[in-house]
Amino acid sequence: MNWVLPAIFGQTEDIGLNQQIIENMFHQGGIVSLLFKFDMVITAPIIEEIFYRGILFEEAKSLGKVVQFVWPTLVFAAIHSPSTPNQWTVYLTGGVLLMVIRLITKKLQYTVMFHMGHNLMSVMGL
Repeated sequence: MNWVLPAIFGQTEDIGLNQQIIENMFHQGGIVSLLFKFDMVITAPIIEEIFYRGILFEEAKSLGKVVQFVWPTLVFAAIHSPSTPNQWTVYLTGGVLLMVIRLITKKLQYTVMFHMGHNLMSVMGL
């Protein structure tokens, strides 16, 4: 994605609010940075997956399969404060991938594990 998106949307220096907060927290250093990394890798994926692919997914069941797929995916992307087409693409792609995992496995724990793995790789890269 790091090479594909700039090819589609062009290079952009603009980063979203979510990414700004993450980078600021990482640069705090010490215990603040350590706790934030723990939260990003462990706590946030659990809470987000229970909410988006658990609660929102189940609550949208009566609205049809398309809405059940699209609604949690859009809310997930929007809550991460994307402000450019590039950022929207990143979060929508992530949301779609997590929703596909949820639909194929029918298990929330697999989306949690995938989300944790993704965030761990992001933390290791920063």
